[in-house]
Amino acid sequence: MDYQAYLLRVIADELGLRPAEQIAQQPGMRAVYRLTIRYHDSRSYDSVATLSRYVTDSPRLEIAYRGLFNRKPLTLPVEQEQFDAFAGVLLKLRFDHLPDQRNIPAYGVDLWMLERAAGGFSKSIILAPKLAQDVHAGLIAAVQEHLPEAVKEVWR
Repeated sequence: MDYQAYLLRVIADELGLRPAEQIAQQPGMRAVYRLTIRYHDSRSYDSVATLSRYVTDSPRLEIAYRGLFNRKPLTLPVEQEQFDAFAGVLLKLRFDHLPDQRNIPAYGVDLWMLERAAGGFSKSIILAPKLAQDVHAGLIAAVQEHLPEAVKEVWR
């Protein structure tokens, strides 16, 4: 899993994005969720989608694509209900206590890294959507249902 974590973390680094746990420590930040997607076959641009919620503002989703828009993220508003529904599903699935998905091959599959950060806490899970089962499949479904913009592929 270390190699897979490296492959995913380097995407945000190359885009010049701050780590989710750093964003979460900003004054007034309530929570940060981040989804990093790496396409194994380069059919689409790798992406990092960061969902953040300040105490005084509406939630927003910033999506940056590796190789597009000069490393500038697209910013989309997110309804509070949408944010709450997504956060609620992760809480129900006990995201903070889940391990990485098991038996992910070293190559040949798309990879996701789903992160949650709040205050000084952070947690990340590595997933292979096509191979996910049980609770990990529930995480994939939660993202696809509540944050479809975060998983939209931008074809090369």
